[in-house]
Amino acid sequence: MHHDPQKLLEMLQEGHARFMAGESRHPHSSAYRLRQLVEGQHPLAAVVSCSDSRVPVELLFDAGFGDLYVVRTAGNTSFTDTIGSLDYGVLGLNLQLIVVMGHEGCGAVTAACTPHEAMTPALQDLVLNIRSGLDEEGVGSELNRAFRANSRVAARRLLQGSELMRSRVAEGTLRIEAACYTLEKGDIEWLGPVSAS
Repeated sequence: MHHDPQKLLEMLQEGHARFMAGESRHPHSSAYRLRQLVEGQHPLAAVVSCSDSRVPVELLFDAGFGDLYVVRTAGNTSFTDTIGSLDYGVLGLNLQLIVVMGHEGCGAVTAACTPHEAMTPALQDLVLNIRSGLDEEGVGSELNRAFRANSRVAARRLLQGSELMRSRVAEGTLRIEAACYTLEKGDIEWLGPVSAS
């Protein structure tokens, strides 16, 4: 099933509009659907989101089993494992749309903007990675700007880290879109695509 990336984005946006209107259909959520997928998966799009329990990706887009290829890390960061996971999605599943969706109130971004309390080494790596991205964007510690900038940084770092994604974006067969989920109202702010240049 081939759609252009713009059409796929519109399908996600329609699912989210249903969610916002209280008209979720909860498609593809049955055990039957799960059995249908045993032979393989053909998700519509990939979503990179935060691990935060308040950001349930499938529910936000009114999607079900087999619809979305979701990669979640605290702060929706683009480290090697995120990039590798998405390279698999692009190469193995021929995904043509990746949405990198940060959110307001993100604890990992907040930690990157405030003096560090006690952290484990792995958590410190993650937080410093976010901080360096915010510095690239010239964002101080103003949180609302930081939550949005972090999505754009993570989207850009996918391209920087993957020759595959760079070439697909350049040829127009892959779109990487940054977004920010507002948490309070449940709406999603679309921040636009990143370009291969």
